[in-house]
Amino acid sequence: MRKSPLRAFGAATGAALLAMGAMATPASAAPATTEIQILGFNDFHGRLEATTATPPVGGAAQLAGLINSLRTENPNTLVVSAGDNIGASPFISAVQQDKPTLEFLNAIDLDVSAVGNHEFDKGFADLDGRVNDLANFPYLGANVYKGGSPALEESFVKTVDGVKVGFVGVVTEETASLVSPDGIAGIEFKDPTTEANRVAAKLKAEGAALVVLLAHEGSEATDCAGVANEATDFGKIVKGASANINAIVSAHTHREYNCSYPVTGLGHERVVLQSGQYGALLGQLNITVTDGAVTAIEAENVPVSGITPDPAVAELVAKAKAEADVIGLVEVGEITADITRAKNADGSENRGAESTLGNFIADVQFEQTKADGRGGAQIAFMNPGGLRDDLLKGDDGVVTYADLAAVQPFANDLVTVTLTGAQIKSALEQQWQPAGSSRPYLHLGVSKGFSYVFDPDAAAGSRIVRMTLNGTAIDPAGTYRVTINSFLASGGDNFAALGEGTNRTTTGDNDLTMLVAYFEANSPITADTAKRAVHVDDAPPAGGGGGGDDPGLPVTGAATTGIVTVGLLLLIGGVVAAYFARRRRVVLTTPED
Repeated sequence: MRKSPLRAFGAATGAALLAMGAMATPASAAPATTEIQILGFNDFHGRLEATTATPPVGGAAQLAGLINSLRTENPNTLVVSAGDNIGASPFISAVQQDKPTLEFLNAIDLDVSAVGNHEFDKGFADLDGRVNDLANFPYLGANVYKGGSPALEESFVKTVDGVKVGFVGVVTEETASLVSPDGIAGIEFKDPTTEANRVAAKLKAEGAALVVLLAHEGSEATDCAGVANEATDFGKIVKGASANINAIVSAHTHREYNCSYPVTGLGHERVVLQSGQYGALLGQLNITVTDGAVTAIEAENVPVSGITPDPAVAELVAKAKAEADVIGLVEVGEITADITRAKNADGSENRGAESTLGNFIADVQFEQTKADGRGGAQIAFMNPGGLRDDLLKGDDGVVTYADLAAVQPFANDLVTVTLTGAQIKSALEQQWQPAGSSRPYLHLGVSKGFSYVFDPDAAAGSRIVRMTLNGTAIDPAGTYRVTINSFLASGGDNFAALGEGTNRTTTGDNDLTMLVAYFEANSPITADTAKRAVHVDDAPPAGGGGGGDDPGLPVTGAATTGIVTVGLLLLIGGVVAAYFARRRRVVLTTPED
């Protein structure tokens, strides 16, 4: 049958439309793919200036230059930090309350940062007020609570090339012991894994294709098995983070690692990255998002060295330096030799060993508070985390205000308290930190005249074998005037016993002003290098005539064990008891209650 012209036109038109439809929506459309770049750093601590190495490493201007370059390669870029941007800063930033550092972070268009423990150095009110007012980016703390409610923003979301990207920020649960408790009254730091998972689930439910956890917690280990060790606080985060979290950018331990782990239900391996410290490295995450789902993440730590500096940031740093130099160039005294912190084999700081600098600062604070009316101190203690640089002699031995500020940047108040001998022993026992702490042992600097013997292999609570003050055994029931900074006086660094001090007095000086006054009055200065903490295997016999360096009679722990041992031996026979008493250098004493 012959078709009519209209029917023939309709058939032809329909066929054409079908063909066009087939061309517009093929049976297997090419997947929509977006490449997103996240650039991150951690523990910057106001390091605005590059090192003096050749070529220079780090520094705000080089870091900004590298970010500029990588942004040019991929406009789909977000810049993030895992916290401790400020606090424990060098003189150039610290003397201006870290305002230049916050200006630098604004200049690089930082998108978001987790809050670090050092953001709380001047208290929560300072963070929530002055710091947040100066920052053009949000500080996240999903596990920071006040009055039962979140105290800070929990998350941040930004859409990049049609892809919704979410960030969750958490801070180490140890923060309460790392900053002055007085400044965080009413603030609670909850379990970071639980809070991160809670917020990540919310972000995914709201359509985020990619969720990144900015965790101000980290691993001391740098191998990937150690990073994921569930016996550590950070390992619990790595293993406990839900499949809603695609990547973790970490901080706090100043380590460098780049690991990835399979996660059930995630569809790709989860990257866990930390980029050292002080802007020497920039973490780079290259993320592939296909049809609204993350399908791959590649990561590396890029050295910040040999980079063309950003001119605007270089000008910012130069201005900050000029302002700081006006104060910093003031000479306050001289030293005859280097006064340094304890070091690891690779030259990095070791907070778990006795240091000349730690003992020297304790000496300074004791001397400045020993007089009646100034506290009447008999002993002083100094926490290793409060020492942020070494005092180096250089060519002429001159020490400036800036040198001293670099050593003690926190400007903690000094307080003298009354402690019992038993409380002093408890404080020394607390150098062995709670299980799972990032640093398992923190060695206190102690002032001259005080010394002690320790046994690291003894049971917890029994590691301090004996203590003396000027050659006389510390009386557990006696009372002693002890000078400590306000951080320790509030129980910081888990030294709860020091927070129990009574009859507090202060001169109104902080640690830096006292250090300056000491240099002005006593230069040139030669620090005492003698050990004040003696391993039990190296100790002389108790009461053996060591003078001021003799740790004296046992107080508890090993002493009690010695009494029991000798008592049993006496039951067997006086000759055997005498033999073991001589061989083991055991001295009979009254056990502590």
